[in-house]
Amino acid sequence: MFDGYVRDYARWTPRAPAVVTPGRIASYGEFDADIDRCGAALAGLGLRRGGGVVSLRVEAPYLAYVALAACARLGIATAPGNDEGADRVLTDREAGPDPRAVRLNREWVQHMFAAEPRPLPRLTLDPAETARVMLSSGTTRKPRRVALSWARLEAGALANLRGWGLGKLGTWFPITSVDSLMGFGQAWVGWGVGAAVGAGVSAEALPGWLELLPEGVACMTPANLRQVLAALPAGFKPQPGWRIVTAGSLLPRPVAEEAALRITPDIRILYGSTEASLLAAGYAADLAVAPGCVGATPAGALVKLVGDDGEPVPEGQAGEVRIATPRMTVGYVDDPDGTAERFEDGWFLTRDVARRLPDGRLVLEGRLDERMILGGQKFMPGVLEEAALACPGVLDAAAFAVPDADGMDRCWLAVAVAQGFDRERLAQHLAGYGGLPPRRFAWVEAVPRNAMGKVERDRLRQAILAIVGGGDGA
Repeated sequence: MFDGYVRDYARWTPRAPAVVTPGRIASYGEFDADIDRCGAALAGLGLRRGGGVVSLRVEAPYLAYVALAACARLGIATAPGNDEGADRVLTDREAGPDPRAVRLNREWVQHMFAAEPRPLPRLTLDPAETARVMLSSGTTRKPRRVALSWARLEAGALANLRGWGLGKLGTWFPITSVDSLMGFGQAWVGWGVGAAVGAGVSAEALPGWLELLPEGVACMTPANLRQVLAALPAGFKPQPGWRIVTAGSLLPRPVAEEAALRITPDIRILYGSTEASLLAAGYAADLAVAPGCVGATPAGALVKLVGDDGEPVPEGQAGEVRIATPRMTVGYVDDPDGTAERFEDGWFLTRDVARRLPDGRLVLEGRLDERMILGGQKFMPGVLEEAALACPGVLDAAAFAVPDADGMDRCWLAVAVAQGFDRERLAQHLAGYGGLPPRRFAWVEAVPRNAMGKVERDRLRQAILAIVGGGDGA
């Protein structure tokens, strides 16, 4: 499907840039020819449609995009590099003893790019056939495999285009890798509108591109945005008209306000899931109305909020987010128990907790499995994290519960701070907020997060337990 977008623009605008990396800019004509070259070479290695899911562990940025699109052109379903359930593994790294591995060494890559390009035949694809396997976030358990059909990719592309992509061409920079749904989605939606798509550009390197190139879109997690802000050089002057899109975790209001002042006022917030694609889209300016606001649900989806009994909650009250949409998958790959747990009567049970504003916008409060029960009171970590991040010098924060020696959950706050930060300042700062639970601090160099910026709270919990052995700690 998305390889067809490239093929179209190779005919319509062959000299327009399609891929931008730190080492090269490839036009649509060049990119399309390289996809055909790679597809023919992969077929020569025995990769074919119907031969199972191929995991892509390709580090070279341009080759990663070429291989991704070449597999699509061959009708081969692909998966992220860390998909342990894939049938084959395509890699330009040392593969080790993995019997699934197909190694693309330097000689193979050089020979492939030097070959005469021959257009591959156009395939007739079954819309229900699996095109891509993605992994769920896996912050609290082993990631689950989610099969995305060609039809769902097409529907997701339209939803994302309407939700955050309209009106922007230029260059689209996904800061998360193509292994994440955000990075993968931005690539195929960008090619769908004839934009150039960046590859291999880090958060720290992005400011230079924002000064160099005309308007475009940069997609990232809130943690990435903090990295971008920290890397802004003195006298930074971005080109006007850039758009920043954040997803993966809640965007703190102080981070959004700083980015609006220093980079661009056009900052969008997305809320979605691997299983159900886009659930809501909005503007960072909405955070001034309600911290955690993620916008409104786009057309083509129904969202309801339910209580512990599964019944809809009264308007304005928080409940679990459930969604029904054609953009949704119908279950997990080879996981009937997980499917039964999270899919019910045509609804996907997100396990996220949110409330609705009177105008229909969603305000996300956290996840059910992250909710802390402290002294009999339910408490969402985001409230404490938002307060901590408002303290100057705090770079990142994550609240989590750890059982003490008596088995009672106690609140901990992992905090990453700037050099020279006075730790007493944070305690004094939090004392100014009402309703926060007592907590202990874990001072860390970085808060562990997955590819989509979600806090890996279980890693934090296990690290504390390893130190204090289930006791109170220090």
